[in-house]
Amino acid sequence: MAPRNSLNSPDSYAVAWIAALPIERAAAEAMFDEEHAPPTGFARHQIDANRYTWGRMGEHNIVIVSLAAGDYGTTSAATTASNLLASLPSIRVGLLVGIGGGIARPDDDRDIRLGDIVVSQPDGTRGGVCQYDLIKAKPGDRRERKGFLGRPPTVLLNALASIQADHERKDSKVRCFLQQMLEKYPKMGKRSKISPGYTHQGFDKDRLFKASSGHVSGPDCRGCDAAGDVQRDPRDTTDPDIHYGTIASGNTLVKDAAARDRIVADVGEDCICFEMEAAGLMNHFPCLVIRGICDYADSHKNDRWQRYASATAAAYTKELLAYVPAAEVQETKKALEMLQSVEQKIDSMQQTIGVAKIATDSIQADLRTEKIERWLRPSDPSRNANHARELRHEGTGAWLLENPAFQEWHSGSRRHLWLYGLTGCGKTVLSATVLDHLEKGNDRLILSFFFDFGDTEKQTVDGMLRSLAFQLYRGRGASAGLLNASFQAHQDGRDQIATKALSDVLFKTLTVQTKVSIVLDALDESTTRRELLLWIKDVVSRPDLGHVQLICTGRPEAEFLSDIPSLIGEENSLALDKHSINADIRSYVAAQLSQRREFRNKHLSRDLLEGIRRKIGDGADGMFRWAFCQLDSLARCRHEADMAKALASLPRNLEETYRRMIECIPMELKNDAIRLLQFLVHSERPLKLVEAKEVIATQIENGSQGFDIKRRLFCETDVLDYCPGLATFVHATDKELHLAHFSVKEYLLRENRFKISTASISITRTCLTYLTDINGSHQKIKQEFPMARFAAEVWTGFAALAQASEDIVRGTVRFVEEEVTFQRWARLYQADMHWVDDPGPPRGSKLYYACFVGLIAPARDLIGKGADVNAQGGFYGNALQAASFRGHQEIIALLLDKGADVNAQGFYGNALQAASSEGHQEIVALLLDKGADVNA
Repeated sequence: MAPRNSLNSPDSYAVAWIAALPIERAAAEAMFDEEHAPPTGFARHQIDANRYTWGRMGEHNIVIVSLAAGDYGTTSAATTASNLLASLPSIRVGLLVGIGGGIARPDDDRDIRLGDIVVSQPDGTRGGVCQYDLIKAKPGDRRERKGFLGRPPTVLLNALASIQADHERKDSKVRCFLQQMLEKYPKMGKRSKISPGYTHQGFDKDRLFKASSGHVSGPDCRGCDAAGDVQRDPRDTTDPDIHYGTIASGNTLVKDAAARDRIVADVGEDCICFEMEAAGLMNHFPCLVIRGICDYADSHKNDRWQRYASATAAAYTKELLAYVPAAEVQETKKALEMLQSVEQKIDSMQQTIGVAKIATDSIQADLRTEKIERWLRPSDPSRNANHARELRHEGTGAWLLENPAFQEWHSGSRRHLWLYGLTGCGKTVLSATVLDHLEKGNDRLILSFFFDFGDTEKQTVDGMLRSLAFQLYRGRGASAGLLNASFQAHQDGRDQIATKALSDVLFKTLTVQTKVSIVLDALDESTTRRELLLWIKDVVSRPDLGHVQLICTGRPEAEFLSDIPSLIGEENSLALDKHSINADIRSYVAAQLSQRREFRNKHLSRDLLEGIRRKIGDGADGMFRWAFCQLDSLARCRHEADMAKALASLPRNLEETYRRMIECIPMELKNDAIRLLQFLVHSERPLKLVEAKEVIATQIENGSQGFDIKRRLFCETDVLDYCPGLATFVHATDKELHLAHFSVKEYLLRENRFKISTASISITRTCLTYLTDINGSHQKIKQEFPMARFAAEVWTGFAALAQASEDIVRGTVRFVEEEVTFQRWARLYQADMHWVDDPGPPRGSKLYYACFVGLIAPARDLIGKGADVNAQGGFYGNALQAASFRGHQEIIALLLDKGADVNAQGFYGNALQAASSEGHQEIVALLLDKGADVNA
């Protein structure tokens, strides 16, 4: 056995984990990342008979303690906690983790299953745990709760809010931690007569009975009447669900359905679990209660699920701890300090009520923020700013901050500035420099937006407004009220807000601020320039926005040169100073040569270093991007002669630079590199790095076509070897692969192989090949094939653009008509419900989806093979409404020609309403000509 580490002091442990049963303790200890020996200087208090296990999970040092063998209930738990605090006064928060009886109400959205996890969550003034022994009888057979018990510490409540928000977007890590547990301790996964193991016991062993259905004597429910089973929707995964609500605690073991239902009626409808220890702790020890469900608190309970339930609760607790900052735990009041005297307890309870209200208000505000974020779907400007900061050399842009025009703008004597410069001169880095400078002060509200050629959400005025509005909303104040009112007016976010309405809300919000600076970067990367200029004109001309300042950057393109100076004044339209930029470039080149490993470790001659400084540092002519590319190219040279040769023939401009980069891609990588660049040029959002690896692992050339998992790169950073200098990593929520610069995209689009007509063929073929070759359960596909959702989402758009290719047409027809691939596609993504991450089985026919996404060839083929053109199904009800809503005129004509009912009901009254809602005038005329009822 490896020696265990021992920490220097018991004070290093601030988190206590209490388990009632040995199996609960075993599951808890299995979650340790590192087990410790008892800390140096630990002295057990004379009254303390507890046994402790010490260890670390993530950044937390944790002590695990269990109740004495055979002791259960609230009194034993309270004794354990008191002894714990006597020996370890440093403990600040506690976790009571183990098993409990679930209160399942499938018809009331409480579909709790065995192995699921329940967590005590306060609600208003209620603390999350109710002692069911404290129910007071009232006249008329009425019963009254005497009160809920104390609330968990705020640091744990904040963690709960964070983990719930994350689980709205991505899967829990419980499954991962359970798998790690079984790999580390294989015995826990083995089943025997003594132990069924710490694994899922099978759906067939999870039976929920009606309250009236009693248990037939025996160790399990094989003899129980199947007619008493409650019918529940099947689950497609053994992963546990997580439920939050009130946990009922007391000294009486609940194992009768009638008694269970009476207690639930007394405690309240939000009660989701029974257990026997929490009530002994909550007013003596600040803790959160987490339970794995091992039975349904009825006569059918047995021990089969206890070990697995212990493990799921422990795994969730480990995941939750990752959301609890260790620094904030240290700032939390020590548990012992809360137990000084009865008077102090009363004061503490009163304080807790106030803190609880603050915490509840905070949680509710966070939940409202999440709703607003889901509604607006705002892009995050910090990703662009952070990437620019990574590229920025220290001191870059200092000249701008010292420029008199900028200083006058900063002081407020100039309202607006437009800074313009040619491609690659470092404008985005300057925007990040301005942001950092503004944030050093505390005299204004700062908003920002970075237009981005690589992300369609960051190319429009609508995207800009959504981002600016959400930045304001997160600051709360009056802005929150205005946006909340708009959210409610739009059916609590079920309807999307129009761009004009959002702009009005933003302007109203800005009027109540004192001083606002808005940084808008890369105006030239907007695809809605006319609307953008009109919006800037609104800001400039409105007298109630006199306190709002704009600073914008962009290239000096025609529409900006003609409009912006007349809007903000010639004197406020400043060409970026090439002399100052060149000084920044020289400083950057010198720093790269002295600090970058690829140069420093090669021990280059003084003459060669001076040559690089002169030819790149002095020859960039204001083009930061050019200098960056040349240094990147030189850094890859394998010897000094190679470097000298490259230096002697540097490309004159960016276009020649990019041409050479593509020519230098090794031949064995070139086909994959071209496809990868096609994806980067034309995808509406950046590729995640894991998706880029899947593109490379998917071959589409004749003779080697198919997805091969063995072609996945060992090292994800090797992706850059396929397109060196042309792409770069950006650290967002997931690592992303972006084109390195807007000029790269512009260059590539001038080449035929990157034009959409050509690229759409290879992108479609890649996606269809990938989706055809991956296999396994839906859950396995989601977890093990990271490009599955993306490919399912984008292939139809590219296929519609590639209909000139007979091969693509055949491939799309085959893919849609084959049941296996159709089901796989629909389970991953349904275009008519694009906002749903996991849409389930298809709700419409193959014809319906082909019509919705605009695939005429599969639609024609399906109809030719007998598909019903009037079949009901899908979000819009039928194929004609789906095509009418999306504006696919050729498909609509086909459907009508084949007998589609022009007035068939669906989401809209008829297809005419669907087309009208989106402004498809030619389709409206066609439908009217075919007899559509205007009064439907």
